[in-house]
Amino acid sequence: MSLSVGLSIDVSGLRPGEETARVAEALNAFLTKHDLDRDMTVGVEAQGQVAAWSEYPIIVTRFGAWADTIEQESQNTVREVAPAAQVDVRWSFEDEDD
Repeated sequence: MSLSVGLSIDVSGLRPGEETARVAEALNAFLTKHDLDRDMTVGVEAQGQVAAWSEYPIIVTRFGAWADTIEQESQNTVREVAPAAQVDVRWSFEDEDD
């Protein structure tokens, strides 16, 4: 069974400049690795903050296992570049009320 979900990854606690840029690059590579690069956008939100978000629902099968992998690997990806960063992974579901 397929499920339509929204995904956002917010990273904060970064040093402005090079560390922020490296995290943005790492998130782009992460999205490409997981075939999400066409579904999500990465941007520098403010000094020391990077975000990746889906503008449209992502259709996923076997969501539970997939979500666990995405959450763990996104955190690992960021922490390899910026060990002190805070990573917040959020899911939204089509059936949710805003």
